[in-house]
Amino acid sequence: MSYQYDLSDFKRYLNNKNAKYRVDGLIFWQNRIPLPIDLFNRIFNESDQIVIDYVYQVVASSVVFSERLSFENTFSITVVELPNKDLKKQALVLDAWLQERLPTNSTVIRMAYEVADILGLDGFEFSSNKVAEALQHQGKKYARIFMPREVKKEFDAISGCNAVGQDNTDMFGNIIADRYNIYRSGFSDALVIIFNALLEFRILCSGRGVHLQQIRVIPPMIDDIDVRVGKTSDGSLWEPGYEDDHYITLNREHPLVRHLSEEESKPLAEVLFFLGEFENGQFSETNKKLIENLRQEVSRSLWIKHD
Repeated sequence: MSYQYDLSDFKRYLNNKNAKYRVDGLIFWQNRIPLPIDLFNRIFNESDQIVIDYVYQVVASSVVFSERLSFENTFSITVVELPNKDLKKQALVLDAWLQERLPTNSTVIRMAYEVADILGLDGFEFSSNKVAEALQHQGKKYARIFMPREVKKEFDAISGCNAVGQDNTDMFGNIIADRYNIYRSGFSDALVIIFNALLEFRILCSGRGVHLQQIRVIPPMIDDIDVRVGKTSDGSLWEPGYEDDHYITLNREHPLVRHLSEEESKPLAEVLFFLGEFENGQFSETNKKLIENLRQEVSRSLWIKHD
């Protein structure tokens, strides 16, 4: 089945993997775990940075396991306990240790660039400081990091690392939960399944050496009215705002907005601007609530239709 690297196709890819992974209105269901669709979309839209974090965790695990004796003698922490926030107490020693073991011609650094390329990261620049940060994360350990087959092939070229990625492969759900300050029970399990699938989806869409081209929202340019492309507080297609003058925010994550060209966006944005102006002009709380409910219900119906 053919896919392109965009949000809609990623949802389709997940659903094809498992029919229980589905969108229902403003909720993404991973089996029985509901995730707000805004969070799901945000993870996809910010996936480059999350995947960079992943590359550094892969690199960090490879360097400490391949230099196991040196690491454990220097820091008195076993590598199976990594990553570990206790390394923050030895940050300067850790920086020096990594500098010594990661020279420019290091096979580990070469692996980092190979993995970044496989995962479609454009312009990746290696930093040993990022490796140090990865090692200081507190959470599930490197035995539980997931590696797609293409990544594992590169990783296995570094000797002494066969204890990495052997268990539940659920490590990165914890890292994403920390990134977004999400600590609700069950979310980490859902996040790791989505993220692991996202790694495979990026490989599927990118191909070796061909970087991902993500479809991006084009902000509508309209004279005399203030239309901003951003994130709405309730997931609606549009939301009114007021600073010195009235403006509206178009939700860049709403599927209707994502699928519009700049020319197609202009008339829609203009209509919504004046609807927002009408909503802002209401003084009756009853009227305000009625219009707000209308905005949310229309947005939800359009989301279901165009997703």
